Amino acid sequence: MILTIHDAHLKKVAFVDNEKQGTLDFFDDTWTRNLQTGSSTYEFSISKKSLVSDTVFNRTYSYLNERAFVSFEYKGETFLFNVMTVEEDEKKIKCYCENLNLELINEYSNPFKADRAMSFVEYCNAMDLLNMTKLSVGINEISDYKRTLEWEGQDTKFARLISLANKFDAEIEFKTYLNDDSTIKQFLVNVYHENDGVNYHGVGRDRKDITLVYGKNIKSIRRKIDKTNIFNMIVPTAQSEENSDQKLTIGSLPNWELKNDKGVVEFYKRGDTLYAPISAQLYPSTFTSETQSDQWTRRDMDFNVKSIQQLETEGLKQLKASAYPELTYEFDGYIDADIGDTVELSDDGFANTLLIEARIFEQKLSFSTKKNWKTTLGNFRALQSKLSNDIQSELERLVEDAKPYNIRISTDNGTMFKNNEGESLVKATLWKGGKVVSRDVSWRWALDGNVTVGMQYLVKAKDIDETAVLTVSGYVGNTEVATTEITLANLVEQIELKVMTSNGNTFKNGNIASTLTATLWRGNKEIDKDGTEFSYIWTKTRDDETPDEHWNADHSYSQKSIRITQEDVFRRATFSCEIEYIGKQV
Repeated sequence: MILTIHDAHLKKVAFVDNEKQGTLDFFDDTWTRNLQTGSSTYEFSISKKSLVSDTVFNRTYSYLNERAFVSFEYKGETFLFNVMTVEEDEKKIKCYCENLNLELINEYSNPFKADRAMSFVEYCNAMDLLNMTKLSVGINEISDYKRTLEWEGQDTKFARLISLANKFDAEIEFKTYLNDDSTIKQFLVNVYHENDGVNYHGVGRDRKDITLVYGKNIKSIRRKIDKTNIFNMIVPTAQSEENSDQKLTIGSLPNWELKNDKGVVEFYKRGDTLYAPISAQLYPSTFTSETQSDQWTRRDMDFNVKSIQQLETEGLKQLKASAYPELTYEFDGYIDADIGDTVELSDDGFANTLLIEARIFEQKLSFSTKKNWKTTLGNFRALQSKLSNDIQSELERLVEDAKPYNIRISTDNGTMFKNNEGESLVKATLWKGGKVVSRDVSWRWALDGNVTVGMQYLVKAKDIDETAVLTVSGYVGNTEVATTEITLANLVEQIELKVMTSNGNTFKNGNIASTLTATLWRGNKEIDKDGTEFSYIWTKTRDDETPDEHWNADHSYSQKSIRITQEDVFRRATFSCEIEYIGKQV
């Protein structure tokens, strides 16, 4: 991917491309996209290296400063970022960027109270959220909605825009479009009706073509269940416009009940209060639902609405959002989906839930390494109750098939040896999920290119030269399903050669007779006593320090011991022995 560096006027001044020589390289990059804010950030680093195009007074990397902009293309769309912070030392530059302008981020909106019902765009214009920020509204799914709203304190324009979207039950996303000369063509905020799971999807698309299965297309999945903010009883109120001392309630509205797919009452209204009875049974206000009669966790909430009908709607919406634990998933890796997209997730570890529908809340992508890719899912909805038994069985089979195989290794004498001695029997067990697989299983063992097939493998220390890797492959039928490796080590101490004599090495009057024997020692133990693993070649040097060619030729074959007589020594001679490992000779 190519990063384009723009100056303060959005003119292209440099490129960063990891695949092209003669340009800057980037690393440690993370692009974070968030559904709740509709915005994204990008952080990356570059090395301060010299390029051919550099001059004495102008280095290419110097364009990357606090006044610069950075852009890249992803899926045919251009993403432009404002460089917010720059950290540098003598070797690298690290940048943190946001896809918003400084006015949205830093400029504040004052308190505001509408004197009439206004649309989303009317609020944007009235609070100067659009004009001065070069921002305009693109898609607007709530153009016919009007609300009478109030803000008491100050907010940044970005925070006020998000607050406005929340008050209109909307979701937003920011889009930047550039001209051919890289100047701003359009800076848009698209406004969608928030996802209700039925008629409106919000940001993103419904990706029924994507089902995430642990072990198949996702890994390292982490699930978080948080019941910190649960309540199951709400008394909603609002300020009356006619009487400032009076509160609106829903007590005058008819009582009602809402049942779930199993016909069990999940929410109901009594008087001025809304209840979630299933939530109260699952998450009582005391230690158990039997400890006292009042098992409800109550919340009194004030809403900025003008009618009791809207008050009831907002109260029920808040109760539905808070009656059950917040469930989020995070997993490593990338899926070909975008922020807000709805995907399906198979999770066999969550009680009574086989198939779950969720939205992508946050994505962390990296273009320099896949190690930083993460996806967070939220807005979960269980789909199991809508499945027939046959479909459930099929999904259970698919989930079971998607579980990865893994190999567990055991040995009877470990994997480390010393001085070429010992052996160890290696056995492998094939697992799938939490169960052992034994039917139609076979094993292939590979050590230094030597491949054998069998149910177990005997490792011999003498076959290992310092370290070796034993590759174990498990087969079910004729299909390889799992592979693992174990490292074997053979710690060999240095060999010491000692020449022993049967009658010393100093003689008088030509009375010379002695047997020289080469002995090998490793540690405190003599090895190769029978002389079958090493060759022993003796050589003679005369007293004038020249080799005795004839004697050496006559003794060019291996012998652990030699007999020395007066025929072998004139005045003085030196006998040496060279050894070489030849393996066990039988």
